Amino acid sequence: MIPSLKITQLSYYQGSQPLLQNINFAINPGELVGIIGPNGAGKSTLLKCLSGFVAPKSGNISLFERPLSSYNHQQRAQYLSYLPQHTEPAFGFVVQDIIHYGHHQSSSISEQKITSIINQLEIKPLLKRPINQLSGGEQQRVHFARLLIQNAAIMLLDEPTASLDIGHESLLLNILSHHCQQGKSALIAIHNLNTAITFCDRLLLLEQGQQIAFDTPQNVLTSAQINALYHHHVSVIPHPTTQKLVILPRKNKII
Repeated sequence: MIPSLKITQLSYYQGSQPLLQNINFAINPGELVGIIGPNGAGKSTLLKCLSGFVAPKSGNISLFERPLSSYNHQQRAQYLSYLPQHTEPAFGFVVQDIIHYGHHQSSSISEQKITSIINQLEIKPLLKRPINQLSGGEQQRVHFARLLIQNAAIMLLDEPTASLDIGHESLLLNILSHHCQQGKSALIAIHNLNTAITFCDRLLLLEQGQQIAFDTPQNVLTSAQINALYHHHVSVIPHPTTQKLVILPRKNKII
């Protein structure tokens, strides 16, 4: 199988400070892959490199076995979509115009499919409203709709559920998972490890810009690994029904 996205020996520096070092992994069509790790691990920086927003210092990024740098802007938009972490609107653009911007970047999606996405994300009542008058969670769902309507083969998302309540978090991840089951690929930076366990096929674990692991959730999120990363501030236990790991904050006495 040809990988959708392949990263080889990727490094990125900010001045003389290494933010990413020697990152190596690949994503296949149909996969939903999570990027996890503590604050400052390099998750957002990696997504910016993969989206072409910043250029790595060294290493290779390939889309379907072609270098990312060989795609022009229009070609890249057909293959790759990116939802950054912060999308605070500077202007009061109307929601329906923002959503249809994704359609301008892709001619391969029907109006019926656009309507379906709008209904699934429960944003139809928001279409006539300026985006800067919406809550953070509403804005995030609007931008997620735009990303889906772009209809790119690979979706990069930087903490897309950070502003969402648990119901809409579940809705967004189920929709994203469905699109991957239809052959798309997704790489998502995510803090909620229980959500990562539930929805992700594989996890890329970063710490201080280093790749610690890339494997299935069960192999990455071991008790030893979690305790080392989060310094015994969490508990890792099996779910009584599914036997999947559940990660909970631990109440400790502060002295």
